[in-house]
Amino acid sequence: MPLDTKSKSILKKLGVLAGVGVIALITYEIFYWLTHVYEYDARIEAELTTLSSRIDGEIEKVYVKEGDRVKEGDLLVALKANVQRLKIKALEADLVREEGQRDKIEAEILAFEQDLTSRLATKREAIKALNIKHATIRNRFDLAKKNLERTRILYQKKLTSKKSFEEEQSKTLIIEAEVENSAANIKVSELELKEIEASRSRLKVLKAEKKITNLNITKINTLKNQEEARLTYHYVRSPINGIIDSVYKYKGEHVEEAERMILLHDENSLWIEANVDESQVRHLEIGQRVIIDMDAYPYPFQEFNGVVTFIGSVTASQMAGDQVSNNGRSRKQTQRIPVRMKILDPPEKIAPGMLVEVNIQIYDQIRF
Repeated sequence: MPLDTKSKSILKKLGVLAGVGVIALITYEIFYWLTHVYEYDARIEAELTTLSSRIDGEIEKVYVKEGDRVKEGDLLVALKANVQRLKIKALEADLVREEGQRDKIEAEILAFEQDLTSRLATKREAIKALNIKHATIRNRFDLAKKNLERTRILYQKKLTSKKSFEEEQSKTLIIEAEVENSAANIKVSELELKEIEASRSRLKVLKAEKKITNLNITKINTLKNQEEARLTYHYVRSPINGIIDSVYKYKGEHVEEAERMILLHDENSLWIEANVDESQVRHLEIGQRVIIDMDAYPYPFQEFNGVVTFIGSVTASQMAGDQVSNNGRSRKQTQRIPVRMKILDPPEKIAPGMLVEVNIQIYDQIRF
């Protein structure tokens, strides 16, 4: 049945409206394409930290599980360290022994120095007294010789008796013997003083022994510090505030040096990375606003805001290595530049590797 004029008019109007709508939609899409950079294949990235064992050993306990939040310095994994602790105790015992030996030597040095000082002072005073006594005897001897000479003259002149002369002679000989004995005593005392002074070599020996003991103490302390540092290798602690992503080893397992045990990331270091078509890079600037749609929080229920923080200076293919054809010539293909964006209002639950779509608003940079 043919349509009447009124129906044709309505259909014609609907067709016109549909055409206008299509044209408007196309116009909007063209305008949107010109004023936005849209990337579907973007991901959330993070600085992942892999914690490995610094020594060979058996795991005593794992203190965390995947998803746990940890703070810097928190203990994550402990390796058995009984042997290491015994080494440290043995070194501590050696240290106590050497320190006791050093204290003993120091006491001997102090006692020896005091005794040496006392003996030297006593002997010097004795020599001083002997010298005084010797001087007195010398004076008596000089006087006795004068008296003997005078008595000899008188005896020769027959003015005194032979007995008196002989008495003076005997007295002089006695005093002369005393002088020689006194001089001998001084010489002996001086030799004894030199012998006492020579005993200072014992002091040098004691001080050398103390020096050796101090060196042993230093060596033991160094070894003890090394073993204590090595003991810390048995305890794996978190270097950052972060979230545990993976636990690779568990209680009772043996790990080797450099074998990974824990993977974690800092939730405050998350960013979005998208590889943008090279034809759009000229429109990008650091600081541009970004609208973010996450697959985990689908639009229109929730969208997030971001900002461009980094625009790469080398293409993604260059970072991965040039693709070369069989004849050795590079294949021409569209290149992409890595662009990083910071999430200004991240959701509570977010993890590296999540897929997102980014809409970078570039209309301020468009020049028609």
